Amino acid sequence: MLEARRIAHSVLVRVEQGGAFANRALDAALQSAGRLDRRDVSLATELVYGTLRRQISLDHALSHFSRTRLDRLDPETRSLLRMGAYQLLHMRIPEHAAVHATVDLSREIRNGRALRYVNAVLRALARERGNILVPPAAVDPAGHLSLVESVPRWLAQELLDRHGLDGARAILAALNRQAPLSLRVNLRRGSRADAERAVKSISGFDAMPTRWSPAGITVEGAHASLQLLRPEEGRWQAQDEAAQLVGYFCAPAPGARVLDACAAPGGKTCHLAEIMDDRGTVDAVDVHAGKLRDVEEGARRLGLSIVTTHAADATGPLPFGPGLGWELVLVDAPCTGLGTLRRHPELKTRRTPEDVTRLAALQARLLEAVAPRIRPGGVLVYAVCTFTREEGPGQVERFLALHRDFRRAPPPPGSVDFAPLVSSEGDLVLDPHRHGTDAFFAARLVRASGAVS
Repeated sequence: MLEARRIAHSVLVRVEQGGAFANRALDAALQSAGRLDRRDVSLATELVYGTLRRQISLDHALSHFSRTRLDRLDPETRSLLRMGAYQLLHMRIPEHAAVHATVDLSREIRNGRALRYVNAVLRALARERGNILVPPAAVDPAGHLSLVESVPRWLAQELLDRHGLDGARAILAALNRQAPLSLRVNLRRGSRADAERAVKSISGFDAMPTRWSPAGITVEGAHASLQLLRPEEGRWQAQDEAAQLVGYFCAPAPGARVLDACAAPGGKTCHLAEIMDDRGTVDAVDVHAGKLRDVEEGARRLGLSIVTTHAADATGPLPFGPGLGWELVLVDAPCTGLGTLRRHPELKTRRTPEDVTRLAALQARLLEAVAPRIRPGGVLVYAVCTFTREEGPGQVERFLALHRDFRRAPPPPGSVDFAPLVSSEGDLVLDPHRHGTDAFFAARLVRASGAVS
């Protein structure tokens, strides 16, 4: 299984050194490796995601036994140590096998001195792992959660302040589990049952219906099965169940005029068009012109004709006439993305409190820009794949205080039972530990019928 470890190590170095996203870097590495045994694919995937998911606690453990500060090591050696520590502390791999395999890989990658160093640190960790110090929850709850669940202290404190110790622990534990591959079935081209059979035929993996979304299926263990992500027939699109529920929360009517103000990569854009049965207009706007090609390709593959893309910054003037208004505007805003930590664990060490403040300011500008373009009686849906208060409920409260012509609206009736999924205010609040989805927030706001644009 040295090839699997070799792939995992190269991906971890790319993620740290080059700022790559783990899922894309791993997909590229697996494709470049050619035909691999499924066990190698599974091991490489577990090593990449597990090491990133536990990086903060792994660094804490390694710091007890490394004479050199980890941030002073080269990325290759640092990634070797983390990968070895993950196998020792979190996988059912015998100690000698975990150390030996990591040292063998070190022999390939680094010089003899690095090899001896990696061997010494990992053997010390194997002997003394019971002596790693973690502050008790009763004394330092944020510090305890930070090290036990491997998150930055500021993020642990954010969840503690809102949910208490037990709630924060449950959320973080759920975010540390691997998400299944979720697909949104294109119901215009077949049923969920048809898609489940097709998935089994293509990949050999069993699929099952999602709990909440009427169009979703999940495929356990197939997160690295690339052939499922790009089916030529357009029978489905990869999308977490939480993101699927945002489309149903929007509930666009067939024939409506809809604006998706931050459209790329296009999953929600295409879902809106599917819900509308490809009747009406979906204007897909994004500031990144290159990414709009993904939106166009997704719509083409799924057989959708009503999606039109526009390269523009939705915080400024839109490329439409001044009198144009939409019945539905979706602002799926840029955010910290912390709700997707199950699939993007590298965000744990990339996001900062300053990012929350910066992105909240951008979200506010987006809402200010699109609000006047919504028709009287029209709907504004604001959505973010994160759980910070400043980006979620706080953002909506600020907007409503400034725009008296908008009010919160209840979830729409239809094929989804939103009762277990919404807050007392009627906002869509999805939590991984309660709903089995990414963490997501969305608010549905209606403009007064007598409002003047």
